[in-house]
Amino acid sequence: MNQSVVESNPFYAEISALANAHNRGDYFKVIMLAPQLLAQIGSAIAEVSEGIVDDIVGDCFSDDDKEVYRLMGKFERELSDKAYIASILVGYYESEFWSKNHSKREFIKYFTKLEDLVDLRNLFAHEYYQKPLSDRRVKNCSKSAMDLLFLFANHEYLEPSV
Repeated sequence: MNQSVVESNPFYAEISALANAHNRGDYFKVIMLAPQLLAQIGSAIAEVSEGIVDDIVGDCFSDDDKEVYRLMGKFERELSDKAYIASILVGYYESEFWSKNHSKREFIKYFTKLEDLVDLRNLFAHEYYQKPLSDRRVKNCSKSAMDLLFLFANHEYLEPSV
């Protein structure tokens, strides 16, 4: 998987800052900020996707239908960052982004990374001083966060138009 983003990517500065934090060993910063950035990148991907779907089948939906779906999408984004990001991973699975033979395995790999990231972020946010965490788990979780960020940031919908 590509472990970099091009400068023309709309999230280049944020991802670069988190990559630098990870490389400096500031895993706490990566773990705390990555879920929010993943949701923002997911929203950008969804916006482009919605535009494409609207162009293809937009005439089939009334303005009321479009408004209902727009509101539901907004609600899904606000409900839970974990559920929202997981739904984007499902989109990767459904679009056959990964090869057919490896699709389930790749989905589970990234879903597991997401689960650990959000769980550890919540642990940091609520019980940081109560439960000791192993340095290895924190470092691995930070790396997993970067893997997820690079996966999302290199989505074809975020590539500049030619």
